[in-house]
Amino acid sequence: MAADPHRWADLRRLLTETGRRYLPRYILALVLLGVVSATTAATAWLMKDVINEVFIAKSQSALIFVAVAVLVIYVARGAASYGQGVILAKIGNAIVAEGQTRLVSALLAREVDALSKSTSSELVQKQLLAAESTRSLLQVLVTVVGRDFLTLVGLIFVMVVQDPFISSIVLLALPVAAVLIAGLGGKIGKVTKKHVTIGVSIADQMRQIVQGFRVVKAFGIEDRLGNRLKGVINEQNANADRAAVLMARTQPIVETLAGIAVALVILYGGWRVIGHGATPGAFFSFITALLLAYDPARRLASARLQIAQGLVGLRLFYEILDEPVMPRHADAPDAGTAPLAGEIAFENVSFAYGEGSNVLHDVSILFEKGKTTALVGGSGSGKSTILSLILGFWMPQAGTIRFDGREAGTIPIEALRGNMAYVGQDAFLFDGSVRENIGYGKPGAREDEIVAAARFAHAHDFIEVLPQGYDTPVGELAGRLSGGQRSRIAIARAFLRDAPILLLDEPTAALDAQSEEALRGTLAELAQGRTTILVAHRLASVTRADQIVVLNEGRVVEQGAHAQLVTQGGAYSRLYRLQIGEG
Repeated sequence: MAADPHRWADLRRLLTETGRRYLPRYILALVLLGVVSATTAATAWLMKDVINEVFIAKSQSALIFVAVAVLVIYVARGAASYGQGVILAKIGNAIVAEGQTRLVSALLAREVDALSKSTSSELVQKQLLAAESTRSLLQVLVTVVGRDFLTLVGLIFVMVVQDPFISSIVLLALPVAAVLIAGLGGKIGKVTKKHVTIGVSIADQMRQIVQGFRVVKAFGIEDRLGNRLKGVINEQNANADRAAVLMARTQPIVETLAGIAVALVILYGGWRVIGHGATPGAFFSFITALLLAYDPARRLASARLQIAQGLVGLRLFYEILDEPVMPRHADAPDAGTAPLAGEIAFENVSFAYGEGSNVLHDVSILFEKGKTTALVGGSGSGKSTILSLILGFWMPQAGTIRFDGREAGTIPIEALRGNMAYVGQDAFLFDGSVRENIGYGKPGAREDEIVAAARFAHAHDFIEVLPQGYDTPVGELAGRLSGGQRSRIAIARAFLRDAPILLLDEPTAALDAQSEEALRGTLAELAQGRTTILVAHRLASVTRADQIVVLNEGRVVEQGAHAQLVTQGGAYSRLYRLQIGEG
């Protein structure tokens, strides 16, 4: 099986980028771990004096010396263990926090088209695993080198001093164990990757059940969704069992080799003591060192598999950080950040999502500054796509979009979006207070400005009667508010933005007819003096627009004012009369 070419490069990068910053603290932790290792070796060394001087020679002074030495060893061991534990924990916490910060920055630097390729559950799960992997890998490396490796070296030193011949025989078990365990690393890596993939699927299905719980109950599909999720959970369980089996395979290998080594030592050491007059103290010192060496040797054997697991998460970490963020809008020297006047022109624009067929075909529209243009048409006709292109979420494959006569690509994206206020059809609110959600429209907004925006959107009255007023949490996906309340808060946020370009993507879709009628005047007032682009299905809300653009399958089929289009008897007229007839 070919090795992953990234794995050791990732590890080197982790050590140079992250580990280097904490090098002084890691050195201190290694010194303390070295003290722990030395105390373990010293314990084995003392066994010679315990047997020879205390139990055989029955020396009282030796008894006192050994007792005091043991006390000092264990006090030093406890203090060093405490110190290194605290140091490594703090370093680990800092690494996780730093990793999460870097991942969030990388995520926010992406554009909508890149982010839309992954589900929210996939992104969250990968971010959590990736950040944690940086800590776990460094912790394993430090503890393996500083504690287990040094402890093993110290104990081997004691063994070699006591009996070089048998030590050389025992040490032959180490390369044998390494060879037997080496093949498990790649298998563990594969199982870990599958664990991540299945974990993402479980999280994604759980999210859908929770967010769509009303639909689940309304359609009685609990069993169907439950069985589907149970199937994935069972698959994860089987994969976890496989991982457990692979990780546990080190045990019989190490145990068997350790048993062989200990048995040989007992036979040889006993033969020397019984038949050749060797001192029991040297034998017991050797056997103590050998038995104490078992745990660090076992942990060293398992460390390779732990590193293989951690490298999977580390690869995710660097994949997220290294994903290229292509500049969608160049920072032209003359771009500046001055407010736009608001004129937007689509010139023969064609666009497709990914490798799919075109959603827009050769679209040319002039959105005049300070006027309201309504986009109407059936579902999938390209209305919301036009708003997304204006916001710079995507770039057209053909044609040009101009703002005040300048190509979109010459305006910094931050400056471009800073001139826009947006209200989407889902009226998305963040998990926070009502005040915070309105305040996102203008960072640092004063309380009176937030209240004024709420009053403008006819939201102040219902906000005041909420349990905590403006401090009331809206809940996940604003689940504590009605659809109409969410829409009004979103409109208040757009009003607070006070931008020259206003994008309204069916802002009243969640409102009943009475509430919609009440907000039409508000939206008309908000649109005054702004370039407003309104997407709507209900044509009653667009009759006062300065221009109406009718789209069909991504093409502009009609343009004009309401009265003009109605009298033409075309697509708009048919759609309008159909809705009037339904009314």
